[in-house]
Amino acid sequence: MRKAFVVAGGAKEEKDFRSLLWSEGEDAEEVVLIGADEGALWLVERGFRPALAVGDFDTVGDEGVRRLKAAGVPVRTFAREKDATDTDLAVEAAREEFRPGVLVVYGGIGTRFDHTLANVHIVYRLVRSGCQAYLADPHNRIRLLGPGVHVLRSAFPFVSLLPWSEEVRGITLRGFRYPLDNASLAWGTSRGISNELLGREGEIRIREGYLLVVESRDTP
Repeated sequence: MRKAFVVAGGAKEEKDFRSLLWSEGEDAEEVVLIGADEGALWLVERGFRPALAVGDFDTVGDEGVRRLKAAGVPVRTFAREKDATDTDLAVEAAREEFRPGVLVVYGGIGTRFDHTLANVHIVYRLVRSGCQAYLADPHNRIRLLGPGVHVLRSAFPFVSLLPWSEEVRGITLRGFRYPLDNASLAWGTSRGISNELLGREGEIRIREGYLLVVESRDTP
C-alpha cells in the first residue's frame, strides 16, 4: 500500500516524525512526502526530499521557494487569496498525483485552532472517501472512525473518544480501562475523555456515526 505524508506548518519534531515515518513505512510499498508551504522547507532542512511542495509560500517567502527549487523539489504555487488552505491543497495534490491508501497529515495541529479544526474536517473527508487518514504531531494522533470494527494500536497513555456525529451509537470498547458496551455518545459531553488502553491495542466497535479518537501524551 502506498502511504503519503503531508507535512504542514504546525508543531513538528524530527525524532517523532522519523519514528512515525519508520512505523508507517514498514509495510508500505512506497512512502511519499509532500510539503505544504513551510512544511516542505522543514523537510529539506532535515535531509528529506519531498516529492512535491504545495502552497502560496507566504511563510517561507521567495527565498524559501528558491531553496526548495535548488534542492530539486517540484514546486506548485498558488495565489495567497484562495478557497482552500495550503494543507488542503497539498492533500488533494497527494491524492491526485500518488493515490495513497493511507495519508498522514503531520504538523497539522498548531496554534491556530481554526486551521487545526479545518484539518480534522479534511481527515473526515478522506475517511468518507475510503482513504485511511489521521493527523499527527509530537503530542497527538487524531483519527475519525466510522461504523465497523477498528483495532487501535497505540503507545500513547491517553485515548479520548468524542462524538463527531451529533450522536454515535452502538459503541463497544474492549481492552480499555473504561469499557463501553453498546453505548452512545452525543454532542455536549466530555464522557469519553482520557480513557486508557490496558495493553498496546484495543478494539473499538461503532454501529452508527463517526467518532473522533485522540491519542495523546503530555510530553513528547
